[in-house]
Amino acid sequence: MGEIEGPEDPLIDWDDNVYAGNRQGEIIKFHAPDHKTWEVYAHIGGHPLGMQFDRHGNLVCCVSGMGLYMVTPDREVVKLTDETNRSRFSIVDDTRMRLADDLDIAADGRIFFSEATVRYNHVDWPLDSLELRGNGRLICYDPRTKTTRTVLKRLMFPNGVCVMPDQESLLFAETWGCRISRFWFDGPKKGQVERVIENLPGLPDNINRASDGNYWTTLVGMRSPAMDLASTMPGFRRRMTRRMGPANWMMPNINVGCAVKFNIKGEILDVLWDKVGTNHPMVCSVKEHKGYLYLGGISNNRIGKWKIPGADPEWTGPGDYWGAKPC
Repeated sequence: MGEIEGPEDPLIDWDDNVYAGNRQGEIIKFHAPDHKTWEVYAHIGGHPLGMQFDRHGNLVCCVSGMGLYMVTPDREVVKLTDETNRSRFSIVDDTRMRLADDLDIAADGRIFFSEATVRYNHVDWPLDSLELRGNGRLICYDPRTKTTRTVLKRLMFPNGVCVMPDQESLLFAETWGCRISRFWFDGPKKGQVERVIENLPGLPDNINRASDGNYWTTLVGMRSPAMDLASTMPGFRRRMTRRMGPANWMMPNINVGCAVKFNIKGEILDVLWDKVGTNHPMVCSVKEHKGYLYLGGISNNRIGKWKIPGADPEWTGPGDYWGAKPC
């Protein structure tokens, strides 16, 4: 507690070290086995959000306001992309990225990542919940050709991205939409979207694999009847922003902490709560590693660790994706 500000998406490597971004634009490395000592692994400049390792041990991360970046094992910081193709017939140039959020990496190296909104940045992102226009998009960067393309758009604050083992589809969360969907980026169903969970009681964020073949996500906040009603009344929301100060605007409740395990059928298998937000309010991400869940939150000053009853004590995320540690 108090050693890091804003660890949105903790990442654990093959050797049990923990990495997380902070508000100072750095990636901090907490050393195994007890994570009591740490060092600045890399300085990027913007706030690092979603992070994953690729098969070569490069740490790939979304950086708020800057785009998609990579930190090599030699700690060299490399910009991968900060632009995508402009939307056809768009009056406003939407090529530059404002809020790259979460990512995952396919077996062939393609990086799929979400841009939560094309209209707001890391400071005023909650304002996007007042528009509810579908300002977000899903983007793919291919390192083989160094090209970037938008593959899905008009999403309601897309957040978590998780490539499925079939290597033809991925899961993504829409925070304001309160739903999780499956998108096929390859195969006979390429381009199709299927709802996995709809009408969640809260606002989903990052999605990650679990050791038992299921998936973990988090709810960064909970819905309320008043907010649900306001979401159907754009005129009311418009008048609210014009007649009242921002401190009095109706906004989503983001004070609780919640982690959810679900399967591909959309069935909820387990739920963990911090209902009063004492220990871990607004949990943005949970990653499983050797029988534990590591919890991070963009508004928190700590990284949580919780032992999962009955979980595989040898399972790791990098191992599940890429196998043995690269030489």
